[in-house]
Amino acid sequence: MRKSTSAIVLTVSALLALEGALGFIPASAFGPSSLMHRGSSAHARKSGALCLRAQEETRQGLPATGLGWEKRPASSLTDSKAPKTRDTDMKISQKGEVKIDGHVLAYDYLPGDGPTIFFLPALNQTRHGTKASALKTWCRRTGRSFFVADYYGVGKSSGDYAEATISRWASDTKQLVKYLSDQHAQDKVILVGAGVGGWVMLHAVQGQEQPLRPVVGCVGVAADPDFTETLVWPALDQATKDKVMKDGIADITWGGKPYTITKALIQDGKKMLLLDKGTSSIEVRCPVRLIQGLGDEEIPSETALKLSDALQAEDVVITYVKYGKHGLEEYEDDFKRIHFAIEDIERSDTKANFFRSLNRPV
Repeated sequence: MRKSTSAIVLTVSALLALEGALGFIPASAFGPSSLMHRGSSAHARKSGALCLRAQEETRQGLPATGLGWEKRPASSLTDSKAPKTRDTDMKISQKGEVKIDGHVLAYDYLPGDGPTIFFLPALNQTRHGTKASALKTWCRRTGRSFFVADYYGVGKSSGDYAEATISRWASDTKQLVKYLSDQHAQDKVILVGAGVGGWVMLHAVQGQEQPLRPVVGCVGVAADPDFTETLVWPALDQATKDKVMKDGIADITWGGKPYTITKALIQDGKKMLLLDKGTSSIEVRCPVRLIQGLGDEEIPSETALKLSDALQAEDVVITYVKYGKHGLEEYEDDFKRIHFAIEDIERSDTKANFFRSLNRPV
């Protein structure tokens, strides 16, 4: 065990020396893909290489410059004495509505530095859920731009929930990304999808052109693609299935929680499957971070591994949380893991921009 620890320390030293020479740590230093298994807050705080710069600056008593934005805080998982807010005024979020394909979506937008953190809620949740509110607070505190909208048929958005589908939500998400660029001059977005939001996120990103891509990264928090077809529908009793098919809607209990499912959601889900097409079949090439609880009561923890295998992206990191449940919002570290994943993608985008600039004609 001590030999393994020593090897990690030597690797960290080498990476720090490399960053001192180049100003960043090349992706090749880590390999094309990483798989991290974290079982406690102690492990989370020692999740090493990708937050080395902030940790080293903190140890040396230097101002933590973080990700290249002036006066931005250090990594969320570093020393608590690191600066927590930017030297700028706190922004006030803006509530608004946007009309898309004949229906109106209600949203909250927080101005700030890009990439914009675009949150996609879980099933039956509004834009004011626990994760959305906590993430908006963190973005306000760190000077980041944030966006969240109620899905069609949910919360303050218009539409009949009985007609809501993954297809519609994914289409709306694509147009909201464009809306952010056109109306708020935010041309880069990081999507953070919780539960069904992870499924919507993947469909919204599929096939986007490289390198001029508005979505520069995705964070899936207990992402559950295909769950209606592979998990929920097979587990329902015949009486509930009959009710869904006859009435078009039914209330069920799944993983100990109440949900409302619809005939439209089930039928559309059959057409939107992602994990049944084999290795590298999902046309998502941007960096992806997946956070999955090993104690998830709604989806198998192996779902994250299947999703990683199906993605075309090489830069994929899975974080497993021992005893973590589906919500992953019970402890402070649950939110810190999301913050760290976002910061990690921001670093990846900064490196990608650097290498693209080297290839531009003079």
